[in-house]
Amino acid sequence: MHSIVTELWDEWSSLPQADEETDSSEVVGLVAVLPFKKNEREGTTILRSSRLWALRRLLKLWKNSRWRNELNLAASMLVPSDMKGRVELVLPQKLYEAIASTKRENWAWARGVWGGCGAFYVPKSGYYLVMRTGEDAVVTRMKRVLRKAHAPWGERAAHGKRELILRDQQGIVTFLSKMELTGVSLLIEDKAILRTMRDQANRIRNCDTANIKKTLKAAEEQTALARTLLQNDLLSALPPYFQALVAARLEHPEESLSDLGKRLSPPVTKSTVKYRWKRLLELMEKEKENEMTGNHAASP
Repeated sequence: MHSIVTELWDEWSSLPQADEETDSSEVVGLVAVLPFKKNEREGTTILRSSRLWALRRLLKLWKNSRWRNELNLAASMLVPSDMKGRVELVLPQKLYEAIASTKRENWAWARGVWGGCGAFYVPKSGYYLVMRTGEDAVVTRMKRVLRKAHAPWGERAAHGKRELILRDQQGIVTFLSKMELTGVSLLIEDKAILRTMRDQANRIRNCDTANIKKTLKAAEEQTALARTLLQNDLLSALPPYFQALVAARLEHPEESLSDLGKRLSPPVTKSTVKYRWKRLLELMEKEKENEMTGNHAASP
């Protein structure tokens, strides 16, 4: 389950550069959702994130973006020496505002937003995606982009932020494909097929097990009834087809009703065998009542 999450972020991080417009759109999406803090005195905006892979992606895209000549982004990144905690990226405030104010509503921009605030979860059954941000404007724009995918996204407020949630598997595949994450899309579909096949096999196995138990229980009860009929010398008074049925059951104590019916001459159906055992049980119960009242058993 961990591997598919790793596969997703590996594919997202390693997507190649495209044209300047596309890469700039993704930069806008990333910058829009990364947590930031303004330093008015120094005229800078500090982006902070524990998502080192997202900032690495930003560095890669920056080299092909429209702002590549305005700042050496690598020199502005502060990475903790122990590689733990949050990475900081210091941008001139005017540059940050120029990027943040750039309007984008396309799938490259959505890919950047996803990389900055998205999460992919694999519970015991199914999958679900979440994008969590405190930027209301981003949520509004993202919802307009998501409508193009016709996927049933949900929305809720949580911990001071807004969450967009997608639980529909086909919707997840479509969303990832739109962002050109086709490798993970195919992997999810493959795993879903395998899961469906496994679940179906389990259902068949459970059904077979239940049927076997049911067959054995019925056979055990009928064998006990057949022996009781013999012990009480009641079998000779019954019609030949009842006698043949009892004999077949005693000779084949574990067979199903269908197989038992095929052994009779002439062969009968499962429902006929079931009906005859029901009649034998009724006759046995009536015999017990007659014994208690002193009457003789009635003919079947």
